[in-house]
Amino acid sequence: MANDRTGTEVSGITGEDLDRLLDNPFVESFSGGRITYSRDFNVAMHKRLEAGMTCVEAYTDLGFDVAVLGENRANAVGRRVRKLAASGRLNAREAGCYDGSVPREEMGELASDEELAYLRARTAYLEAMVEAQKKLPSLLAGTRTSWRHATWA
Repeated sequence: MANDRTGTEVSGITGEDLDRLLDNPFVESFSGGRITYSRDFNVAMHKRLEAGMTCVEAYTDLGFDVAVLGENRANAVGRRVRKLAASGRLNAREAGCYDGSVPREEMGELASDEELAYLRARTAYLEAMVEAQKKLPSLLAGTRTSWRHATWA
């Protein structure tokens, strides 16, 4: 399955580079010096590798700064994604392979059955967001506020 989200170790990344890394839609988390990629990352990386890109080119195309993160990491990620695809665990034709939070234009070229799976995942994600927005006003309405403790300058 594409939800095999292994983390990779990053040392010495700080400040602006960390902000750029965390702003990447393919990064699920960064903790303890480890990057955890989203489920969509494996599919998007594999598509680029199939299109003839090198691991470094594909990693860069997905918005990762190879100068900061290193070519070794890009090559290791590429090998891992190729291994997932060869083992059949990168079945991009199931909605469960996508988390739907990555915009369509970030996904690159998809076959029609892959796009259908992505769109199902995207729809589920957007429906969950709409439900959360519907519940927010009622949750806020139940919150007690006190004007007595407010301080005005």
